[in-house]
Amino acid sequence: MANQGISYNARNFADVRSELINFVKQYYPDIFGDFNDASVGMMLLELNAAVGDMLSFHTDRMFQETQIDFAQERSSILSMARTYGLKVPGKRPSACIVDFSCVVPTLGDSFDISYAPLMRQGSQVTGAGKVFETTQDVDFSSPFTTGGVPNRLVVPNLDNNGNILSYKLTKREMVINGITKYYKRVLNTSDVRPFFEIVLPEQDVLSVSSVIMLDGTDYNGIPTLNQFLNEDLRWYEMDALADDTVFIPNNSAISDNAGVKPGKYKRVVQKFITEYTNNGFIKLIFGGGTQDISSLSEFGVDPTLVSKIGDFINNSSLGVTPTANRTMFVKYRTGGGSATNLGPNVLTQLGISDIIINGLSPAMNTSVRNSIRVNNPIPALGGKDEPSVEELRNLVRYNFSSQNRAVTISDYQTRIALMSGEFGTPFRCSVFEEQNKIKIYTVGLDSNGKLSNQSTTTLQNNIATYLSDYRMINDYIEISNAKIINIAFEIDLAIEKQYPQAQIVTEAINKTKSYFEISKWNMGDDIYLGQLVETINNIAGVLNVIDVRVYNKVGGAYYSPNEISQPYFDTESKQIDLLSDYKLFGEPNAMFEIKRPDFDIMVRVK
Repeated sequence: MANQGISYNARNFADVRSELINFVKQYYPDIFGDFNDASVGMMLLELNAAVGDMLSFHTDRMFQETQIDFAQERSSILSMARTYGLKVPGKRPSACIVDFSCVVPTLGDSFDISYAPLMRQGSQVTGAGKVFETTQDVDFSSPFTTGGVPNRLVVPNLDNNGNILSYKLTKREMVINGITKYYKRVLNTSDVRPFFEIVLPEQDVLSVSSVIMLDGTDYNGIPTLNQFLNEDLRWYEMDALADDTVFIPNNSAISDNAGVKPGKYKRVVQKFITEYTNNGFIKLIFGGGTQDISSLSEFGVDPTLVSKIGDFINNSSLGVTPTANRTMFVKYRTGGGSATNLGPNVLTQLGISDIIINGLSPAMNTSVRNSIRVNNPIPALGGKDEPSVEELRNLVRYNFSSQNRAVTISDYQTRIALMSGEFGTPFRCSVFEEQNKIKIYTVGLDSNGKLSNQSTTTLQNNIATYLSDYRMINDYIEISNAKIINIAFEIDLAIEKQYPQAQIVTEAINKTKSYFEISKWNMGDDIYLGQLVETINNIAGVLNVIDVRVYNKVGGAYYSPNEISQPYFDTESKQIDLLSDYKLFGEPNAMFEIKRPDFDIMVRVK
């Protein structure tokens, strides 16, 4: 029997059946010879062939599920993603800009700031059956967002005689689809184990906002916002349990901008990670744990030695486990999906909101609260369902982790963009290498929405501190204010006489304003004036753009002291020589702006 040959190349039913028939004919001709399809012997052979066919199929299928290019089961691709360190996203919420407005009373020649509302983070706006929440506090008393970006409009309400009755304050803030919910779990001794896991009870979880643990087990209500933000109670979500630092607000430092919080790195052992299960639920995984060694003291062992044993046994590099007889509260958000993408002017209702108004008159406080209105001037976009199998396949295939290190210039730019807005947000940021230094230039906005090259020291310190955990060991980082190049225009037009001259001039000025809107440009961009000329030429009634002259406005009460590096056509008037390229050459550490468009754009007709 040991020398009887068996072919392992037969993998389907027909081939295995043929091999079995040949095998029986060769080695058992005297025992069985009736190979008719109706015989009992053929039934047994075909049953064995069917089993072999099924085994071959499942063997192939199991191997196929280990290959990223051929795997079909979602669970297989998710398993590979976890192995490769890819954090697979679930549903994604849509985001939108909402105008929050209210009417407040006057005080002297301005509004009474004591009646300016404060809407706490998580306040809701609703429309079309969807709920959106604010990501930060909406403070009507401040002209800036939490990140230091100007976003408040103040408009007086006048009576028939032109007297100011009140002021309408409008704050433009970002909201994200989703509803904040809470999960409570009382921890007992069976929960105290390494890498303790819990699964939240809903499938459409977008993110975990905060996890805290309170001493005791008798809690009936929800903890306060301050408790969820308390550093001593809080457990921090990490990308990996091996990570040991988080970037958090530094409450002991003083900021030079009320809208920007100083930041710092904090080493933590109370940490967890999240991942989505194969069924779409989100799972929280806590640390590797510590072991209670207090019982060793009962054996008369020197306490110093007990402590050393504890240091050896209890390695908290992967975090600690929760302790028994405590109550865990998980604050998380649900929602998302493509159905949350909405059109403009849909979010018009104020939902559940925590609003604080500290004016002296309770009646006026109520009046201000009742005057709050909301509306989204732009569509809500970005909502997306969970990734399909094909999307997951591409995510895994093209996920090349750089271990969260800033290696290239684009890595630094991405990292700065990922810094939380509460620590400040530069309007534009430029990163480049010069003389073996990583040079970062930032430019911000003032309260009027104009460029400001006086970025706050707090913001620059936050960027430097934040990047310190990601930069390469031999990278030296230098952060400076960018240059602002203020420019002015003189434009000569030839127009058709039957068109109103004033209308054409106004439209040409507006086209120039729109073309140089700072939100459309980045630092270092070259500006081609041929595109502007084409835009003005398309205005009805314009026959030709005869000439365009550009001037560098420098110094004085309104303009930046920075000069363009491009040569001047006339040094006295600082008319810029556009050369043969007919463009303004950008510098990597500078940005162009028409500071005072009502005065700096002159249009003449001929």
